[in-house]
Amino acid sequence: MGHTMKWGTLLPKRPCLWLSQLLVLAGLFHFCSGITPKSVTKRVKETVVLSCDYNTTTEELASLRIYWQKDSKMVLAILLGKVQVWSEYENRTITDINNNPRIVILALRLSDSGTYTCVIQKPDLKGTYKVEHLTSVKLMIRADFPVPTINDLGNPSPNIRRVICSTSGGFPRPYLSWLENGEELNATNTTLSQDPETKLYTISSELDFNMTSDHNFLCLVKYGDLTVSQTFYWQECK
Repeated sequence: MGHTMKWGTLLPKRPCLWLSQLLVLAGLFHFCSGITPKSVTKRVKETVVLSCDYNTTTEELASLRIYWQKDSKMVLAILLGKVQVWSEYENRTITDINNNPRIVILALRLSDSGTYTCVIQKPDLKGTYKVEHLTSVKLMIRADFPVPTINDLGNPSPNIRRVICSTSGGFPRPYLSWLENGEELNATNTTLSQDPETKLYTISSELDFNMTSDHNFLCLVKYGDLTVSQTFYWQECK
């Protein structure tokens, strides 16, 4: 039989006691083992596939309990073939149930960063479920700023030109500077805002300059260890 992909559907009741025990158990396992989870880096709004790294059969799958958690919070559980997705991941998380169970998280957010652990329980001969397999992966989410745009705002006064440089949709907190010949210039108005839901930043800055001479300006945006920039040329009309 081929694999099936389906959207998570809620179970009638949440197995809170089982899940709390699993969360503690998974945490103790990684603390004691010293295992460093493999890492995956994705960008905001991209899709990630996280695998349990557990080879199984179609027959065995029907008896397994599969849990996914992120750090200390539940993500998804599969019990008796039914899928429960926790609210933060509803409508954007898919289970891919085949010989290597995995989940697919769509439309990634900054808040999705963290260590994901797959816990698989299997019944013994007495029907008692015990942990059969644990694996973890560290997911890191990037939010890169696009190349800034520079737009002309006209003349606030005779012989003075005003331009604005802006970019949005990045993280962490950015710093914008105007440079000419390697020297930083004084901006007239710099604004910074952060979306309360996505936590992504928008930044813009205005620069006034004398129109009677040639200029080569660099708008430079730094965020973390990364930078993006845009160049603006002005040539005096003769």
